[in-house]
Parts: sequence; C-alpha cells; structure tokens
Amino acid sequence: MPPTPMEDILTRDSLNAQAYSRLCRDLKAGRFAPGEKLKLRDLAAEMGISPTPVREALARLISEQALEQVGHHSVRVPVMSEERFAEVRELRLMLEGQAAARAAAHAGSDDVKKLEAIHDRMAALREAGDTAGELLESERFHMAVYALAGMPVLQRIVESLWLQCGPLMKALQTHALGQPRKQHPHHMVMRGLRKHDGDVARRGIHDEIERTSAPILAYLRERSAQEPVQGVKPARRSASQVA
Repeated sequence: MPPTPMEDILTRDSLNAQAYSRLCRDLKAGRFAPGEKLKLRDLAAEMGISPTPVREALARLISEQALEQVGHHSVRVPVMSEERFAEVRELRLMLEGQAAARAAAHAGSDDVKKLEAIHDRMAALREAGDTAGELLESERFHMAVYALAGMPVLQRIVESLWLQCGPLMKALQTHALGQPRKQHPHHMVMRGLRKHDGDVARRGIHDEIERTSAPILAYLRERSAQEPVQGVKPARRSASQVA
C-alpha cells in the first residue's frame, strides 16, 4: 500500500531533522575545518539518505550562519575573521555566563551528578585521544548546564554560537592552551551549582571560554596570513540552490 501524502510529509520532515542533527553534531565536533567544502552527494551517501533532506539541512545551516554559500552550487565552512570571532566570544561570555548563573539557582544534587558523569566521559575520551568525542561531551556538558537555567530562547542562541565555533576547535589540536590548570573549569561550574552560587558558576564558564580563546586566535592569525578571509555575511540562497 503506497504511503499517504501525510506519511510522505512526516518521512520527509524526519529525514530533514536527521540530516540537520547529523551535520550539527559534526560541526560541533570539529569534523569540518574552516574553509572546507561540503559535497552534497557524499554527505547523503554517508548518511544513507537521498540528497534532498541533506540539501534542506545545508540551507538551514546557511541561514543560521554555520555554513556559507559559495557561488551557486557550493557550500563550505566559513573562515572566521578575528573580528567575527571577537564578537562571538563576547556574546558567549555574556550569554553563557548568564545561563550558568541562572542554572545555579535551580540545580539539584542529581543534576550535578549527571554533569559529573558527562565530564568524566569527556576526560576519558581526552585520555584516549578521541578529540571529536571529547568535544561532543564538552558540548553536552555545557548545554545540560544551560538547560537548567530554564531559558530556552537564550539556549537556542548559544547553540547557534557553538555551531559557528565548532570548526575552530581544531585549533586546540595544534595550539597549546597555555599554562595547565590544576582543575578543569567544569569543576568550578559544578561547584557553583552545588553551592547555588551564580558568580562561581559564571566564572567557571568565563574561565573556559578565555582559556580556549588564545589558541583559536593564534590559529585564525595563521589562517589569515595564508589566505584571504571571506566576508562574514553569507549569501542568502534558497534550498533549491544548494547542490
């Protein structure tokens, strides 16, 4: 029995969501490098779905400035300028710090235990040399903290900023973080949540963002010396133009 029109719509929406979720995960895990072109058919074959939902997912990510259109039929990961990174960094400090401070007012002991488990998995993946897995667990830790704030609009904005920064995490593989910390900033965040101290939770988030900024800036400066940085305003295209 052929699918009904409604079943066709639900299947298409499900595949679109699957493709979008997969691309978001790969961007946040630093799978794609700044400047890397994404091939529609290769991505579709890898996901085991038709090109159409992947095209729709790419178009959505272009509208969210996580990807950019190059010409009429090419999509690539943006090469961020130092100025653009400074703006994103400032927004992250402000918004993520606020979310962590609000989370401290709502977090319970079970919430902190879940965060500890995520952080422990992240540390284990780092020891195993699984950078992509480490980055995904780090993102999971942060989003779990921000979810406790009960501010879904703010969290959606933060997720968008993380999508833009994900490819820059490759810098952490080649550029040192500077002086090692006695404790990872996540521990300060969790201490703030346990004590319901918003200022401590905020400082933990700020410490981590600041800690990663220096190697990313060094990476961006090297990139800009090697090739011109593209404009920060991506071309707006319809989904049908993404090939």
